[in-house]
Amino acid sequence: MKKTISLIALVGLLVISCKKEGTASTVEGKNPDQIGVTVSKSANIEMVKKLTAMAENSDFPNFKANFAPKAVIHDNMNDISIDENIKMLEDIKANGMTISLSKKPLIWEIINDKANEKTGVKNYVFTYYDATFSRGGKSVVINYNMIFAIKDGKVVEEWDIYDSAPILNLLK
Repeated sequence: MKKTISLIALVGLLVISCKKEGTASTVEGKNPDQIGVTVSKSANIEMVKKLTAMAENSDFPNFKANFAPKAVIHDNMNDISIDENIKMLEDIKANGMTISLSKKPLIWEIINDKANEKTGVKNYVFTYYDATFSRGGKSVVINYNMIFAIKDGKVVEEWDIYDSAPILNLLK
């Protein structure tokens, strides 16, 4: 019995003493002013990439399916519904204009610790695309900033910020 207890104690000491050196945690303590985290890869980011490709390719039924029924889009501070946004994109296409987006946007997601009290949203995907608008052999490139508020896998609110003057000039 003494041999068994001695053997268990010896094995226990060996396990404790085998701890690798230099394995201290590399994660620092949370900053008291920190309210969330930023990630560069996520399901929400992939959804936004697919959304922008759908808009670019006029795949509006699948595009719309990713938005909550009462989603609001703030298009340069003009509040519109998803149906109004799709109508605007259809009008652009009907006027002979094409839109192509850069294939390597700046894109990231902010995941807040607490949901917004009013909307319940914790997840926001931020994007910066170079968008090329073309019509009749002419084209303009503008920086297109979009922010997507995502809840339960659907876009509930979107902010689009861009310089519309060059686009309007192409329509003249």
